[in-house]
Amino acid sequence: MPDQALAIVTGANGNLGHAVVSRLVADGFRVAQVERTRILLDGAEVAEVDLSNSASTRKAFELTTRGAKLQAVVHTVGTFRAGAPLVDAADEEFTELFQTNVMTTLHVVQAALAIMQPQKSGRIAVVASLDALQGVAKRAAYGASKAAQLRLVESAAADVKGTPITLNTVLPGTMDTPQNRAAMPKADPSKWLRLEEVANVLAYLVSDAASGIHGQSIRVERS
Repeated sequence: MPDQALAIVTGANGNLGHAVVSRLVADGFRVAQVERTRILLDGAEVAEVDLSNSASTRKAFELTTRGAKLQAVVHTVGTFRAGAPLVDAADEEFTELFQTNVMTTLHVVQAALAIMQPQKSGRIAVVASLDALQGVAKRAAYGASKAAQLRLVESAAADVKGTPITLNTVLPGTMDTPQNRAAMPKADPSKWLRLEEVANVLAYLVSDAASGIHGQSIRVERS
């Protein structure tokens, strides 16, 4: 890994984001943590950011990477919501989920590529969901947003095919988080993914060892 290799992790204050940060630090990265409306690096705030805004995201990434090489970006920001059957689904549900799951991905990938393409290197890994692959009852808005997220990353990967830059998506099943335990009290969490299992896959995809993996959607689920 190059000296001062920098990783940016979005959603670093979330359950999965925290696990990813811990793993990347253990792997030797210097990690910038995107926490809601700010980016922290080496314990200090280096930029304000609004991931729903393209210009804000690009400016924040530029400020964060000054004097350092951006080796990796892991995008974990997203929201889940089960709603009504499609016939009763409200426009607002689709708007919210597409804004959080799709538009933030668009802006983060754009900002990352704007830095990685001139330096001719870098790895991007985005967290989607198994719901991107198949529709589920009462999850039309969520599934559609995750499918759009998947296609977005695949298209970006096709744009940079043949360069040293890689983009991949991770599709996890249900993860063991306090929120999921509260929402599904009768379920058996031992059958769910540990956060570290997903973080390990993401960390691998942004490592030098994964240089031959590009434009892929990696399923992470228990057998």
